[in-house]
Amino acid sequence: AGSCNKSIKVYPHMVLHELRRSSFTLLNQTVQFDDNGDPKFGSVAIVFWNSSGNAEEVGFFSFYPTFKFFINSSKIKWHGDEKVPESVCSQACPEGFAKIQEGIHTCCFSCAICPNGTYINSTEDPYNCINCKEAEWSAEGSTSCTIRLLEYIPFTDTAAIVIMVGALVLVALTVVMSVLFALNYNTPVVRSAGGPMCFLILGCLSLCSLSVFFYFGEPTETYCTLRFLPFLLFYTVCLACFVVRSFQIVCIFKISAKFPKLLSYWTKYHGHWLIITVAFFIQALLLITGYSIAPPKPYSDTFWYSDIIVLGCDLDLNLKATSSSFILLSVLCCLTKTITFCLLLLILTWITFATVSMLYHGKYIHAMNALAILSSLYSFLLWYFFPKCYIIIFQPKKNTQQHFQGLIQNYTKTISQ
Repeated sequence: AGSCNKSIKVYPHMVLHELRRSSFTLLNQTVQFDDNGDPKFGSVAIVFWNSSGNAEEVGFFSFYPTFKFFINSSKIKWHGDEKVPESVCSQACPEGFAKIQEGIHTCCFSCAICPNGTYINSTEDPYNCINCKEAEWSAEGSTSCTIRLLEYIPFTDTAAIVIMVGALVLVALTVVMSVLFALNYNTPVVRSAGGPMCFLILGCLSLCSLSVFFYFGEPTETYCTLRFLPFLLFYTVCLACFVVRSFQIVCIFKISAKFPKLLSYWTKYHGHWLIITVAFFIQALLLITGYSIAPPKPYSDTFWYSDIIVLGCDLDLNLKATSSSFILLSVLCCLTKTITFCLLLLILTWITFATVSMLYHGKYIHAMNALAILSSLYSFLLWYFFPKCYIIIFQPKKNTQQHFQGLIQNYTKTISQ
């Protein structure tokens, strides 16, 4: 400009900006600079002010005609401990760490490790940890994400094979017991067990066992539906049958003397079949309504484990129709008073499963669910029907009219007392 302006405070970036546009002659040599502020040609000496205060040449930097750089670091004696001073504010962060800028200068920063489920891409954004996708995971301090491992119980799993074999054995036992009851249909043991109702219970137990097979393999909408539907529907029929047996065994003895018409109505209009049918249709209506509004669907559990996805089925228990289906089962359980041990075993089974499901969330929770269903079926099969089969085969003397009449007389005396 030809003069100095003292009112302007000059900063390095301002000098660099002007330097890039400058062209002048110095010592009979033209000096020009490129867009980066570097000389376009020529060479410069690298000097160092030594301890005596003299500028000592320690190297050179040549631009033209070829690029050359040389420096003799042995000639440089740094101040103090003679270590090379750092030219940056902060050291570079290790891999997996994000820069946390301190102050206004980007070269001054601290380093923070990226937590689980995030990664850092230093070339794109060294300042922010990037979240992994839902189907991905990463360990602490990662530079990339990894696809999560999908977990479910295949049909070839040992636990699956054992449970499915147990279900097949249950079906085989129900068939054998049905044949045994059919051959001894007119005996007191079969009639006291429910007569034709025995075949209905055994058939429903077999149909309930179908649910067990759909807890294995990769879940689909069909699998999820069949996990719950057969068990909830046909187990309702089983419980309704035992409710009827409870009423016939206990209530009839107690109220037949006071209300003889009630007994006649019960017999005339087949009250036991009416109750079973009503329970079946109520449960069927609840299931159809619930499945129509919100059918069970495959569910990916990504919450409990960072590196795996546990595949399962989602059943909306907040839906009134679905929750009412379970409430109906609970009410029927409370009304089955004459099979106390079976009911106790049933309650303990599901309390155990509920406790385990709160503590463990891996893929084998579905095997535990299938095992709980199987245990519920065996509780009736072994503790209600097996003793009757034992009497028919090994104690035929107790399977007589006289023996049962004696039992009824003793029970009647106990009630009257």
